[in-house]
Amino acid sequence: MAVRSRSRALTAGLILMSIGLIFFLQNVYQHFSAWHLIARYWPVILIIIGLRKLYDYLTWQENPPVATGAPKE
Repeated sequence: MAVRSRSRALTAGLILMSIGLIFFLQNVYQHFSAWHLIARYWPVILIIIGLRKLYDYLTWQENPPVATGAPKE
């Protein structure tokens, strides 16, 4: 698995766990409001996405394509 796809899998997993945790807390604690939390902190989500994109851009390493098959004679 490539480093880039592993990184995206980790990010997707963390996002899904966070969403699940928010809804779990809403079910356990009746006074907890997921929508209030999202409405208050939605700019932080945009900042995190932007930082992630910037990190991906700065750490991108151009790898030469790997030769496959038999060499030409």
